[in-house]
Amino acid sequence: MEENQELVLTQLRTSVEKLSSSTEGYEKPTLMRFLVARSMNPDKAAKMFVDWQKWRASMVPPNGIPDSEVRDELDFGKISLQGPTKSGHPLVLVLCSKHFPAKNAVNFKKFVVYVLDKTIASGIKDKEVGDEKLVAVFDLANITYKNLDARGLITSFQFLQSYYPERLAKCYMLHMPGFFVSVWRFVCRFLEKSTQEKIVIVTDGEEEIKFKEEIGVDALPEEYGGRAKLTLIQDVLLPQTAPEKAHEYNLSSITTAAKTSPSLSLSLSLPATMATLTHQTPQTHFLSRLPLNPKPKPISTRVKMSLQESAPSLAVVGVTGAVGQEFLSVLSDRDFPYSSVKMLASKRSAGKRVSFDGREYTVETLTAESFDGVDIALFSAGGSISKEFGPLAAERGTIVVDNSSAFRMVEGVPLVIPEVNPEAMDGIRVGSGKGALIANPNCSTIICLMAVTPLHRHAKVKRMVVSTYQAASGAGAAAMEELVQQTREVLAGRPPTCNIFGQQYAFNLFSHNAPITENGYNEEEMKLVKETRKIWNDTEVKVTATCIRVPVMRAHAESVNLQFETPLDENTARELLKKAPGVYIIDDRTSNTFPTPLDVSNKDDVAVGRIRRDVSQDGNYGLDIFVCGDQIRKGAALNAVQIAEMLL
Repeated sequence: MEENQELVLTQLRTSVEKLSSSTEGYEKPTLMRFLVARSMNPDKAAKMFVDWQKWRASMVPPNGIPDSEVRDELDFGKISLQGPTKSGHPLVLVLCSKHFPAKNAVNFKKFVVYVLDKTIASGIKDKEVGDEKLVAVFDLANITYKNLDARGLITSFQFLQSYYPERLAKCYMLHMPGFFVSVWRFVCRFLEKSTQEKIVIVTDGEEEIKFKEEIGVDALPEEYGGRAKLTLIQDVLLPQTAPEKAHEYNLSSITTAAKTSPSLSLSLSLPATMATLTHQTPQTHFLSRLPLNPKPKPISTRVKMSLQESAPSLAVVGVTGAVGQEFLSVLSDRDFPYSSVKMLASKRSAGKRVSFDGREYTVETLTAESFDGVDIALFSAGGSISKEFGPLAAERGTIVVDNSSAFRMVEGVPLVIPEVNPEAMDGIRVGSGKGALIANPNCSTIICLMAVTPLHRHAKVKRMVVSTYQAASGAGAAAMEELVQQTREVLAGRPPTCNIFGQQYAFNLFSHNAPITENGYNEEEMKLVKETRKIWNDTEVKVTATCIRVPVMRAHAESVNLQFETPLDENTARELLKKAPGVYIIDDRTSNTFPTPLDVSNKDDVAVGRIRRDVSQDGNYGLDIFVCGDQIRKGAALNAVQIAEMLL
C-alpha cells in the first residue's frame, strides 16, 4: 500500500510540473488530500492542486486575511469557534439567523476563507500538518426569508470542495424549517457525493442525542446542552507556544518557510492543545503572523466558481444593450451559478461577440426556440419584445425575469424587490418544471422603496411625495452616448445633436420624456404610483410623483417626502436605515455631505441622506429624505439577478 501511495504521489508531482507548476514545499499529507479528493487519479489531482495554487495566490494576501477586511461580516456575530470535538477536530458554529446575503460578494468570499483558515489553524495538535479537519454546525433556528442565501451556502461548500479538499470531517444542520428544504435541495445539486455523505440533518430526538454525543459536552456550547461557552471566532486567540517540533504551517497546506527562515520558526509554532484557547480580544490577530503561501510563480488567472454542470442554464435577452451588458457584469461579480448561457438579441446584433466570465460568446438571434432547455431568462429588450417572447419562454418551462414594463401590473405576475417583498415569489423555483413570469419594477420605484420600506415597516406610510432626477442611463445606451456627444458639441459652440429626446439635454433638464397620460401625469410617474401599491400590497397608500430628466450619465436621485400614520423621529429613521440591507447613509450636516449620483454609480447599494423632520407637519408624523441609486445596477440588472438568485 505504501509503495502504491509513493508511486501515485510521484505521478502527481510529475503531472503538476507538466502544468507549469511545482509541488516543492508541499509534503505528503497535503498532496494526499488532493489525491483522495480525486479518487487517487494523479492527473485530476494535479489539476485540482494547480487550480488551488492559482486561487490561493489571487485570493489570499501573503499574511492572511485580517479581521479588518471582514469586519462587516464579523460584526453580525454569526460564527463561533469552539474547542475540539470528541474526534479532536475544531468546531465551527454558524448562527444562520444572524446571516444576511452579503452586499459585496468578494468580501464574503474573503470571510469564508478567513473562517476556514482560522478554524483549521486551531486544529493543529499532534497531527502532521496537512491532515487537519473541521466539524461544522449550521443552526437554522429562527431564520426568515431575509436570511436565505443559497449563493452564500453554495460558495462556502464549493470553497471547501475545491480549495480545502478533505478538510470537512462532518457537518450538522440543526433546526431546518420546512420552507428551507427546497433551498437545501438546490444547494445539494452543487455538492459532491463525498461532501453530502458527511452532512447530517438533525431532525429528531434520537439524532439530536447522537449529535451531542459525537460533538462532546466539552466542545458543545451551553446553549446546545454542553459545558462550553459560546465564543465568537474573532474573540479566539491562539497564543504562540514552543512545542518540541516547529510545524511547517500554512493555513490551507504547509510551507517550507520555517526551514528556510529561522526567524519564522516561532511564528509558525502553534499550541499543542486547544485547551490553551483564551477568550479575549487579541491585540494582534494571529492570522497576521502566519505566512499563508509559499512563493508560487506569479499567476494572474482569476479562478471562477460560477460555471457548474449541475447549475441552471441561463439566457440573457437584449445582451448588447446597456442593461444587458450590466446583467453580465452582475452575474460575474456575484458568481451566479450556471451550466450554460445563451446571448440573445435582435437580428441586427446577431453574430456579435461578447465576453463573459473569461469566455467569448456569439450573440444569437432571438426566437421562440431560443428558450428550449433554458431554466432562467433575464429580459431587457423592451416591452414589445417581452410581450412577444416572455410568455413563449414561460410555456417552455423557462422562468422569465423581465426588466420592461410589459407585465408589471399584470395580475398574477410577481413584481419583486428582494429586500422588500420576497414573499411575492413563494412557490416559484428552478427545478419545479414550471415556467413563470416575474417582473422587475421600474428603476425609480426600486430606488425609492429600498429607502422607504424600512421606515414603512416601522411606521406605516400614509402619503408619499416623490420628485425624481433621472439620469441618461434610464433611456438606454444611445441616450448616454448622445449626452456625451451633446456636451462636446455645446462646449465647442456647435448646435447639439438631438436624436433621442428631440431637445438639448446637455446643460439642461426637462420633464421626463415618457408619454403624458389623461390625468396629466406621465407614464413614469404613474409607474411609481401603481408599482408602490402593488409591491406593498396596499391600495390605500397615497403616492404622487414628478419625474425629471437631468444631464447625469448614470444613477438617479430622488427627493422623498413621507407622511406616517404613527410617529417616527429622524434618529429612529437613521437607525432603521443603517440596518436595512442594500442601503447605506451619507448624512453629514456639518460638512454638508449628502448622497450624489457619483457616490452610487457602479455601486450595488442605495444611498440615503438629508434625513430630517418635515416641519410642515405636526410632531414626528413626517420625514424628508434624499435618495440616490445606480439606475443600471440596483435599478435594473442587480435587482433582476437577485430575483434569479431567489429562484435557486
